[in-house]
Amino acid sequence: MTAGCYAADADYNSDISPDETIVCFVIRTYWAHGDTWGDKSLRKIIGSLQGQTVGRWEAMLVVMDNRPFPELRRIVRDLNDSRVWVHAEWINYKYNPKDGGQWAKNYHNKLYNLTDIAIRACPERARWVVVTNGDNTYDRKFVETVFSAPADADVVAIDFYSRYQRPTASPCERFEDGEGLPPCKENGMRFCQTDLAANAYHLQRLITEDRRFGVVDPTGSHGANDGVMAQILKSAGWKIHYVHGKCLVNHAPSPQQCALLGGIWDDSVMSLPQSFGGSCVSVKSVADRMRAHPDLYELLELNVTFDPNSFNYASHKFIELRCLRLANRSGWHQGRASGIPAASG
Repeated sequence: MTAGCYAADADYNSDISPDETIVCFVIRTYWAHGDTWGDKSLRKIIGSLQGQTVGRWEAMLVVMDNRPFPELRRIVRDLNDSRVWVHAEWINYKYNPKDGGQWAKNYHNKLYNLTDIAIRACPERARWVVVTNGDNTYDRKFVETVFSAPADADVVAIDFYSRYQRPTASPCERFEDGEGLPPCKENGMRFCQTDLAANAYHLQRLITEDRRFGVVDPTGSHGANDGVMAQILKSAGWKIHYVHGKCLVNHAPSPQQCALLGGIWDDSVMSLPQSFGGSCVSVKSVADRMRAHPDLYELLELNVTFDPNSFNYASHKFIELRCLRLANRSGWHQGRASGIPAASG
């Protein structure tokens, strides 16, 4: 692993007043978040941080792939923001994600081990740490909300937009707006009910207690170390400040963003391991599949839940989503399916 700081020197006085503390964002990224071979999402997430109502944050970039990310330095230079710096731009070729078409043994734990190292490189004046991926985005009031938590809070758990919204409900309809339903995924700080990007952890307590994401799931079987860690800390008595009803994190891909970008949400694959939770696909790909298999799918149009006070959604009276699902209900919640053509992009 090669490390380097391409921005401001992160050496601070340890005697820091509360008004000088920051949120340290550990952004796990790779080449597909870049400009040429990716979706430009790295610029988007940093742009969402630069637009925060409270500017007390720093973003540490950590490359999590053994394929080079040659654009990374140029992106950081273009941003010209001393709060953005690179912790690691390269990982060893031995970090091979796949072995025989399956996830390599303990691959996810290896990446979480790198995450743990990065967390401990946060600046001294960081009170909070948020670990996130390079394709997520944040509402402009996220940092403000973290700092508004009670002084004795150990975790700030914020609701988030997610493809895992109500996963046991009917495909597509699980996103539909309705009376009494939460506007997005409620953060429950437990397995399958939280997200790494939506939790701000008290950095000093995390380090003092030597809490490490890379060791909470010894088998490394599913990569959901964030949910396991949340449950462990909850059981250990960490004080959690929940922020419900405000959707301040967009975990990509989300059906809300998919709808606004003109895509179609593919919920026909929501139970498949390779696309769990569904995905946002192009109109053309869906048209081709429905033309080839007219009896296999059905296309719905529905209004999705959303928080009008988040992500500049206030101008939308509703957000209409086109959503694809299997016509045969028996295949809706199968963990494995065969003969179902998958969509691409």
